Amino acid sequence: MPSNYQDEDIQAAWNDVFFRDKYRIMIQCIADNFPQKKSVRVDYADINAVSVDFAMFVLDEPDRCLEIARKTVMSLLPNISRPGETINVRIHNLPRDAKVDIRNLRADHLRKLVAVEGLARKVTTVRPRMTHALFRCARCGSEIWVAQPGMMLKEPLMCNNPEGGCNKQSTRFNLDEKESVYIDTQKIEIQESPEGLRGGAQPERITGYVEDDIAGEVTAGNRITLNGILRSAEKSERDKSTVFEIYLDVVSVEFEQHEYDEITITDEDERKILEMSRDPDLYDNIVRSISPSIYGLDSVKRAIALQLFGGCHKEMDDGTVMRGDMHILLIGDPGVAKSQLLRYMSSLAPRGIYASGKSASAAGLTAAAVRDDFGDGRWTLEAGALVLADKGLACIDELDKMTDQDRSSLHEAMESQRISVAKAGITATLQCRCSMLAAANPKYGRFEEDTAIADQIDLPPALMSRFDLIFVLTDKPDRKKDTAITEHILNAHQRGQVRMMHEGDIIPGIDARAVLDRTDAIRPVYEQEMLRKYVAYSKRITPVITEEAKRIIENSFLRIRNMGGGDGGKSVPITARQLEAFVRLSEASAKMRLSAVVTDVDANRAVDLVEDYLQRIAGNGEGGFDIDKIATGISSKDRSKIEVVKGIFSEYGADGLTMDELRQHGESQGIGEDELNRVIKQLRDKVEVIVTQSGRYKMV
Repeated sequence: MPSNYQDEDIQAAWNDVFFRDKYRIMIQCIADNFPQKKSVRVDYADINAVSVDFAMFVLDEPDRCLEIARKTVMSLLPNISRPGETINVRIHNLPRDAKVDIRNLRADHLRKLVAVEGLARKVTTVRPRMTHALFRCARCGSEIWVAQPGMMLKEPLMCNNPEGGCNKQSTRFNLDEKESVYIDTQKIEIQESPEGLRGGAQPERITGYVEDDIAGEVTAGNRITLNGILRSAEKSERDKSTVFEIYLDVVSVEFEQHEYDEITITDEDERKILEMSRDPDLYDNIVRSISPSIYGLDSVKRAIALQLFGGCHKEMDDGTVMRGDMHILLIGDPGVAKSQLLRYMSSLAPRGIYASGKSASAAGLTAAAVRDDFGDGRWTLEAGALVLADKGLACIDELDKMTDQDRSSLHEAMESQRISVAKAGITATLQCRCSMLAAANPKYGRFEEDTAIADQIDLPPALMSRFDLIFVLTDKPDRKKDTAITEHILNAHQRGQVRMMHEGDIIPGIDARAVLDRTDAIRPVYEQEMLRKYVAYSKRITPVITEEAKRIIENSFLRIRNMGGGDGGKSVPITARQLEAFVRLSEASAKMRLSAVVTDVDANRAVDLVEDYLQRIAGNGEGGFDIDKIATGISSKDRSKIEVVKGIFSEYGADGLTMDELRQHGESQGIGEDELNRVIKQLRDKVEVIVTQSGRYKMV
């Protein structure tokens, strides 16, 4: 690698780069619009095209090369001459070998130009930093400019006016703050991307300093690549230390335009993907590739497969945004592999984040306000799990164990896909365009056969109604099913044991090849990496719904909707939220086939899934649905009984009623004892009915 470049050689190489048409136009644009525009963005490929050796030298000696590049540009712009005013040369699109993971930064990289990719975890406000200070001599008034490279203000040592007679004497200098030159500066902390971590490793972080016209472009949660020079800084301790901190002096910032940019799809991959899409068993094979070590749960896996592909994000003419991401809730008895499924999906899905509700706070999920150590210690925002899962999948386990306050932070995140933060004097809106896969346990530990399912779910109705699909997983003894599960689990363990054997090992009585062949169903049909590439490829497609598919969804929705007309319109079988779920599921089904249109097959698949979930969760026992069980927590039947009980109180209960009197009146109105007890409990919970000291029930 050449290290003998002289300044003239470097300047000649930069001249070759800048005399290209696109840079001449760029420099002319800066000359016309300075200081609104003051950066020349240089593509590394253009430097490489001029000279491969020089391009390598730029990575090795960036300080020297960029300083000469700035002078070269300045020589082409004669109208900019004030001290401190300069043009920035920002190199972007660095080659693959200059991209370094944060955890792999070493002493060898110091003072080299590197590219570091990650998620913006913490971003400070933009503040001015003085780069050139103007001092005036207090005795003779002469002006002295002093460059300010660091954080501490440097004063001149002596007056530079030979005629003033004070140049040899120490004197006082006054800082002219108004005439001094400032640039904007901002501190960014980025952390490694979650999908790059394996084995539960903690993501590493690094701080970068962004200056001048690119300050203020980054917000917390952005996926960015920082191109900059790695520098060292002495630790601010009382005793001098030989161990230094590192930070990045940022030259340019690149934003990831797409969440799947990190997945490279080659021509060979594309051929395999298109071949996969033509397979008539594609849907079943993808379902079999999702956590094959878990037996059964076919309907859940089918829904999760569609969630992986997701619907289409749409923006309307008036700026209204319609979400395409789906939310799925699994509620089940302990030991039905909910957590295992969530952990598997968080590793399979790009940008998968796993969080347990019991240990997650609202700040940990949304954004935390932390005191910043940059400058005056202001408060700044640190992105939480949902923000980091932007354009990915957030898996939240034990949703029912979260406190009500923490759970309420999910409402806006699920529906509007953004998080409004107002804490520690900061008001901000963060993006969290992610799908959510959540799991919860029944209120009483296990599902009871004789109690309505809606009564056994300890989640607020407002949160429940935001899920597109809700699955109830029960664990009931069943000889045939138990035998199959037992055999599947034991086969999985046996396959795992054989896979751990060293090659060539022979164990008497064990035929390793036979075991692997017998348990081949546990192996996923598609490898995890191939499935991720397939999902990434499908994101390029925005399918359009056909008239036939539209008619199927419309007929299904209106048929269920009309079920609520029999009781005078009191019960609401289905709402517009479920209609949107139909659309999202059918779009996901089309994307899974890499189809540009949503056909009747996709629409029927969506209708089957939604109707199946409604039958389980919102069935009214008479073949119809009552979505109010989920949306409000009180079914229409219960609501009418509440009205009857309130009528009893208003007619007979001026002085209160005993429980026996309530039972008598209730029976005469067709309300049984169990129903009456439930209604009284609901009214007491809402403090509409109280119990007096004499034990009588009275309306408030």
